[in-house]
Amino acid sequence: MKTKPRLTPRLVCLLVLGCGVTFVSPGFAQSTPKPTTSPTAGDEAVKLKEFVVTDSEDVGYSTPNAVGVGRFPTALIDTPQTINVLNRQFMDDFQAAELFDVLKYVAAVSIESNVGDSVQVRGYTVRDQYTDGVVDNQNQSQMGAEPFQFERIEVMKGPSALVYGSTAIGGVTNRVRKTPLWKPKGELGLTIGNHNQIKTDFDYTRPLGKSVSVRLIATYRNEDIVNNVAARFAYARRYNINPMFTWRVSANTQLRIVGEFLHEKSFKHWGENGMFQPFVPVKGYTVVPKGLTQAQGGFTTWGLLPRDFTFSEQQAHVRNDKQAGSIYYEMQPMKDLMVRIFGTVSFWDHFVEDVIPVGMAANNREMTRLWRTIGNDDFYVTGGLDSSYRLNLPGNDHRLLFVTQYTTRRLWQEIVQDTANPIPNLNLFNPVYAPFTPKTPRQTNYQFTNAGNHNFSFQDHVKFLQEKFQVVGGARFDKFNTRTDNVLTRVNGRTNFGEAWTYKYGAIIKPTKSGSLFYNHSETYAPNFGSQPDGTAFEPQLGVIEEVGFKLALFEGRVAGTISMYDLQLQNLLTADPDPVRAAQGWRIQIAKQQTKGVELDIFFNVTRNWSFNVGGAKMDVTLPSGLYPRGSPRSTANFNTRYKFSSSEGPLKFIKGVTIGGGVMHKGPAPVDAINSYYLPKYTVGDIFANYTWGKYRFALNVNNFTDKWYLARAVSKEQVFQGSDRIIKFRLTRTF
Repeated sequence: MKTKPRLTPRLVCLLVLGCGVTFVSPGFAQSTPKPTTSPTAGDEAVKLKEFVVTDSEDVGYSTPNAVGVGRFPTALIDTPQTINVLNRQFMDDFQAAELFDVLKYVAAVSIESNVGDSVQVRGYTVRDQYTDGVVDNQNQSQMGAEPFQFERIEVMKGPSALVYGSTAIGGVTNRVRKTPLWKPKGELGLTIGNHNQIKTDFDYTRPLGKSVSVRLIATYRNEDIVNNVAARFAYARRYNINPMFTWRVSANTQLRIVGEFLHEKSFKHWGENGMFQPFVPVKGYTVVPKGLTQAQGGFTTWGLLPRDFTFSEQQAHVRNDKQAGSIYYEMQPMKDLMVRIFGTVSFWDHFVEDVIPVGMAANNREMTRLWRTIGNDDFYVTGGLDSSYRLNLPGNDHRLLFVTQYTTRRLWQEIVQDTANPIPNLNLFNPVYAPFTPKTPRQTNYQFTNAGNHNFSFQDHVKFLQEKFQVVGGARFDKFNTRTDNVLTRVNGRTNFGEAWTYKYGAIIKPTKSGSLFYNHSETYAPNFGSQPDGTAFEPQLGVIEEVGFKLALFEGRVAGTISMYDLQLQNLLTADPDPVRAAQGWRIQIAKQQTKGVELDIFFNVTRNWSFNVGGAKMDVTLPSGLYPRGSPRSTANFNTRYKFSSSEGPLKFIKGVTIGGGVMHKGPAPVDAINSYYLPKYTVGDIFANYTWGKYRFALNVNNFTDKWYLARAVSKEQVFQGSDRIIKFRLTRTF
């Protein structure tokens, strides 16, 4: 499985960039670019500000830079890619319990499943999650990552292989951690709400002398909901502890150590509601009907089971434990050179005991189910080096980026089932639940997977004509392998090896400092493991995007946003050989492709110092090789959010000084439920509102999530497994800073 470098315009572009051609006259020589972050004096070491993410330049919800696109802070207006950033202010206002509580307000992002942070970006599932640019081993949690530990969430649209390698082509999310600061700062919070919600969180940082600073972040949650849904038997309990340590070795070198300890247990549910025939075609889509009687197959006015219905039993649960540590050695040995050497170790212990829905009985009134347990032990080790160098030449300025990384993963998985002692069918009209005790459990699967990946990449970002014209180009090489052994049958699997080259190039035209036109060509890959009958390896799947757009940052960031159009293709998909004889022998061809075309808008308006709002939307058309539309992907999304802070200290409204009000509304279009598009979930619009009051060091906040639509359907796996959207969640939060 190997792709060789191709002599194409992209390679020519890279060669030109690497040579640092100085075809512009010396009169246009550019000074060193202004740093993209400006920490408050005393917060950070001045010479290490490139390694620090702060909100000092944020204007409301608008953020001018991101670190995920190139490892170090980069101005969004100088990035030829669509990027959305959700900052700390946004997460605090909306009191995010899990990341999708805020990711839902990003255009072209939809929830993909009931597994934590698993989302779809531009119609493609994103399963690998990244923290500080490194893969984060937490992809099996129904509760997702804890938002309180992050400074911001960055969504990079389209392929990003240059930094992130093999992952979803629609985009990736990078979560940026809070870090120790160089002056004392603390926050203590208590949240209570309906469904017996209670949450406490603690965040404190302070220096210990002149060269050491520490930070401790800790949270505890206890509630009778899962994924914001109060299904029968639902509960969730979790604590998360994050100790952090920074040692300033010298004025231009620091060592950071981060730990994470997590334990959680929650009810395992597989879908709160079911939908059943008949379905009625509406405007070309077969959508969920309203107003069906029971005789027609309906259970409520939406043709659904009761809102708290579950296919599972009360014993069903999922338990996760995580121990992880990261070390970053960051240095700036010279003015224009930055280097980060890092390593992470993560162990994830995942256990599930559940009752899974298998299908409907012949009478379409009873659900057949199966008892099982799953145990996963997932071990990740990652090490790497990032470096960035600014090279100023007469007439142009280069920012060179080099990334190399090695990751190894070891996964043990065991499944135990009781197939000889089936669970009694569940009567959907009159469900009777009783804990199930397996009588003849047996191990049905036990396997061990070992996977590794080594890569290196290089990128050059060149600025000409005082930044009015910029060119970006780079390439990445990956060498990967994987092997799965069946421990139960003692059959060792075949080791699959592969190599892949991926490329990136683009251009930026900035007629003014406040606006830029950009073009982006980016690629990513996904291994096609296996081989032809003669042993020939398959080429990796290749994701390619061609994107053009316009970015603006007016009035010191008070009006900022992106408008873009893109053509995204997933190539080298496997399909059966058209010759039936060869197909029967196992021959495959790689000419199939999946294509997505779309347009996106995301703009922030900070009308005054106290009032801001954001509007966004996306329209996309996805074509699978079969001509169908991908499951769970809406054709259109739209979002709006706003906040207003009362600051008047005079007149009749002076008593409300310190009050902030706001909210948001998101809209999702119809989305197919199954792979064959037999029916669609209906479109829905959901809104959240909040109000908070700051009094000295105290902050009182009230949030209402989903005040608009009690019965909306967020996602589905099949006709029998349809997931209700969030319940109406009410939260009251009290925080004190110190």
